[in-house]
Amino acid sequence: MKNLLLFGLLITTLFITSCGSDDDGGSGPAFCTEQAYSDAVAIAVNDFSAAAQVYANDPSSENCEAYKVAAQAYLDELSRFENCATISNRQDYQDSIQEAQESIDMIVC
Repeated sequence: MKNLLLFGLLITTLFITSCGSDDDGGSGPAFCTEQAYSDAVAIAVNDFSAAAQVYANDPSSENCEAYKVAAQAYLDELSRFENCATISNRQDYQDSIQEAQESIDMIVC
């Protein structure tokens, strides 16, 4: 769980420092702004954080499943911005997404 939270911070930092105005995130350059990113992932981040807190306080199977679903939703939201990373940072972004996916897949509830 701690690794996924750290991953979220890493991705946020990587995205903010590498998103360029000439990148195309699927919806044109306006999609690749810090504001668009913040708006798009805010709900997923809040849901993930809340699920992590609930699961940490009560590690039941039900809370584990909710945590896993919230983690996947957060990762899916981050994945939408993959094309916003600059060419030089895109592989790092993809590697981080893949590493987080592997972490989520290893969660056994």
